Amino acid sequence: MEQAQEFFDSKKPWSKYKDLILDYYLQPYLWKIKNLRKPILVVDCFAGPGRFEDGEPGSPLIILDKLGALHEKGYKVTGYFIEKEEPLFHRLKKNVAEVSVPSIPRKGDFRDFVAEIAELAQDSSVFVYLDPKKPSQLLFEDMKLVYDNLHSGRSVEVLINFMSWSFLRGVWGNQEKILSNGIVIPEHPLTLRFDGIAGGKYWQDIAFKSQVSRNEQADMLAKGYADSLHTWFKCVLSYPIREKYESQFPKYHLIFGSRHSDALELMNRAMVKARREFVREGFIEGYLFPNQPEKEVIKLTEVEKVIVDTAKKVGRSAWRNLRVQATISNPCIYTDSEFNKAIKGAIKKGDLNSNCTGTKTEENAEVWLV
Repeated sequence: MEQAQEFFDSKKPWSKYKDLILDYYLQPYLWKIKNLRKPILVVDCFAGPGRFEDGEPGSPLIILDKLGALHEKGYKVTGYFIEKEEPLFHRLKKNVAEVSVPSIPRKGDFRDFVAEIAELAQDSSVFVYLDPKKPSQLLFEDMKLVYDNLHSGRSVEVLINFMSWSFLRGVWGNQEKILSNGIVIPEHPLTLRFDGIAGGKYWQDIAFKSQVSRNEQADMLAKGYADSLHTWFKCVLSYPIREKYESQFPKYHLIFGSRHSDALELMNRAMVKARREFVREGFIEGYLFPNQPEKEVIKLTEVEKVIVDTAKKVGRSAWRNLRVQATISNPCIYTDSEFNKAIKGAIKKGDLNSNCTGTKTEENAEVWLV
C-alpha cells in the first residue's frame, strides 16, 4: 500500500503520455456520443487519488474536466471512480467532491461493481478506463458483463493499460515452474493465471517459441490481446507507451476497443497528437534546431506508399474504409486527414483509381489500384 501511495507523489513521464491520450480522446468522443441522447457514464476502475501530490490531475479529474462542458449544457453525465486502497480512496472522494460534476466514488475491488456498471450500461453510453498497476490486477474477462452489452447494440468503449512487458517478465521469471521439458504445463496454477490475464493461451508460443526480439514479443503479445478483444469490439487499436523515446522495451500497451470505426479514428488521432507532443518535448522544445528522429518527420510520399500498400491488401474499397484499414495497419503514426491527403495525392499521380475527382475527400467514393 505504501508503494501505491508513493506512485502518486508525482506523475511519471509514461503516465503523462497515457493521460494525454485520455485527455485528447475524451473531448471529441463525448461531443459525438452526446448525439445518442443517452446518459453518459465514464468509468475509471483504478482511479487512484484523483490528483498527484505535486498537483497534477490524475485520470478522475481529467475525466470530470471533460464531462464538465457537457454537464454545463444540461446533458446527463457521470464519472464513476473505483479505488481499493483506503488512503487513496479518501483523497479521491475529497478531490472529486470539489468538482461540480456528478460523480460516484466507490471503495473496493472494481470486480465488486461490474454488475452495477453493466446494469447502468443498459441505458447509458459507457466508456471504461482500465489502468492497473500490475498485470494480475486485471483478468481478460473481468469486464465481460459490461462488454456483453455490445451484443444488444449498446454503446460501450474501453481503453486498457495492458502491461505487456511486465506480463512477459512474470512469465520468464516463472518458467522453471510452468515448463516441463520445454513444454508449458497446462494445468499449473501459474499457467492458468497467465491464461486468465491474457484471455487465452497464445502467450505461450510468443514467450517460449518465437524467434524474435523481446521488444517484438511484447508487440506480438499486445496484438494477441487486441485480437482477443474482437470477441466484443469490431474496432481495436494497440499502441506501445515507452518511458523515453529511445527505451528499448514498452512500459505497456494502450489498447482501445469500440464497435465504431469513427471512434477508432478519433482514438488514433488522440494517440498521434500525444505521440507528437512526446516527440516535441524530447527533441524540439528548447532546441535551436529540431532534431527529432527521421521517422517522426511526416512525408506525404511515405503516407501515399502506406495507402497504396493498404489498397493492395483490401482491394476495391470505399475511400473511408481504405483510410480506416491503413490506420489499423499503421496505428498512431498518421491522422485521418493525412491519410485523406495521401489518397488524393495517389489519385492525382495515377497510383490509385477512383470514381471521384480526387480533389476533395469523398468518403463514399470507391478507390482501387490502377
